[in-house]
Amino acid sequence: MELKVVLTYKCSSLAGPIWRGFEPTVSVCSWRMAIALNRRRRSPWGNPIRMNSAFIPSGASPDLNRKRPVRRCCIPSISDLYCQYKGPPPLRTPLINLDPFDLMKKAYLLPLFLVSLCAASFAADTPFVLKDNDTWVMAGDSITAQRLHTNYIEAFFRTRYPKLHLHFRNSGVPGHATADLIKRFDYDIAAWKPSIISVELGMNDQVAGVPTNYVIGMKKLTDLTRELNARPILISSSPVDDGSMPGEWTGERCKKIHFFTEALNELGKKENIQVIDQYHPLLYIWGKNKMFQNASAVAASVRRLKPTENGPEFDILQAFAKSWEGKPAGVSFGPDNVHVAGAGQVTMAATILMALNVEREVSSATIKPDGTIVAAEGCKIDKVGSNNGKLSFTRLDERSPWPMTEDLASALQLMPGIADLSRYMLTIPGLPNGQYRVTMDGTLVATLNSQELAKGWNMSTVVEGPLGARAKNILALLSQLQGKPINTNWRDASKEKDEAKLAAAQQAIDACEAKVQTACQPAPIRFEIEPVK
Repeated sequence: MELKVVLTYKCSSLAGPIWRGFEPTVSVCSWRMAIALNRRRRSPWGNPIRMNSAFIPSGASPDLNRKRPVRRCCIPSISDLYCQYKGPPPLRTPLINLDPFDLMKKAYLLPLFLVSLCAASFAADTPFVLKDNDTWVMAGDSITAQRLHTNYIEAFFRTRYPKLHLHFRNSGVPGHATADLIKRFDYDIAAWKPSIISVELGMNDQVAGVPTNYVIGMKKLTDLTRELNARPILISSSPVDDGSMPGEWTGERCKKIHFFTEALNELGKKENIQVIDQYHPLLYIWGKNKMFQNASAVAASVRRLKPTENGPEFDILQAFAKSWEGKPAGVSFGPDNVHVAGAGQVTMAATILMALNVEREVSSATIKPDGTIVAAEGCKIDKVGSNNGKLSFTRLDERSPWPMTEDLASALQLMPGIADLSRYMLTIPGLPNGQYRVTMDGTLVATLNSQELAKGWNMSTVVEGPLGARAKNILALLSQLQGKPINTNWRDASKEKDEAKLAAAQQAIDACEAKVQTACQPAPIRFEIEPVK
């Protein structure tokens, strides 16, 4: 079943959840679903259908080639696509027969597309940019104190604006909730003299509290931020990676975060505060990923069964296991379903960056196979050579793509839109048909066909060669800057009000930041593109 979705939207408030204010329309569906929905006058989610005319494309079905008008299903809000948190009831009759993997795959991809689109689209009208000497304090609990997704966000802005002197300060403390953050606000947040304060809380607030107290605490933190003439950004908690889905929670803790997030969204709308709802987009992404993990694990267990063990429906189980051979096994976020690692942290950072509507353009270059430079935006191309089908040149960019390591490849399986956060483009039109090796500074980073290079290749997904080495260096330096002892020494001295220790700690921060600043400066890269022989 193919489903073409066209979303038209309007932003109602910066403070709402990522999808709030959208008017999505399922404009063209398969002819079978269109007829079924037309008969039922209710969507599969149970909500009434607002009817408008649409056309089934020619060729959609042998008996519908006349482009005759049919009805279409308009869903009033994105929350309906999230099944209004109740989960879709089973259809009375199946619309089409699909094998289990195809069904899961289709159910998996469409929500991810919608989530990525909504997260990317719902944001400020203008890009979120930083100015020279901005200081951004990232306050939160143990998830912030992991220094993973927060460091990824810092790395994004430092490489996107390498000429600016930016300052990021991690202020996460394990176990803390809003009341704890208020108590340490003066010495652990305000003392940094920030221009931006993001508060990412909720995981601990929901353990013993209620949404009302959480909202009161977040409102107080916003007021304290505004008293400093700093910009407040409120970020919801991430989900618990327990396999929960909207309306199908497998754990009470993850379910409670939904209500806390909804309350936070309402606070943002009421008080005109920017709220980033990472919970609901990630709930879909992580939940579907867990489904793949669980199904793959079951298939692996079934393969170990032997016919002599007289298991029930052995042939059916074996068929199920065989159907999963070579299929996606999901991506592991580590053993801790609260403090996820790896790709989980990348999806968190990407969701927040999308909601902020960050600048995505890095640079782009178009070069003909004979070495003619057609265009170069945000970069300088020189030392161009073309000999025996091999194209070579040196490229120096004004800014660099988002530094990412091997975890990016796993995250891209779950959230392909991550690549679009850094548009680092290379286009080579007119190459003879075939496969081409691409090297950077002598390291093979990709093998692409001529059509891919002609269309334009986004190099932001490369984690090998000079880009990978630079990313590892930058992220390692940020771990030093935000970790022990550099970050913690300053915070301890601030709490103790020890001016001598504070001055020494600040010197260590300045020295480390100078190294980070140097590492984030773009360096020339030598490219070679030649046919695969």
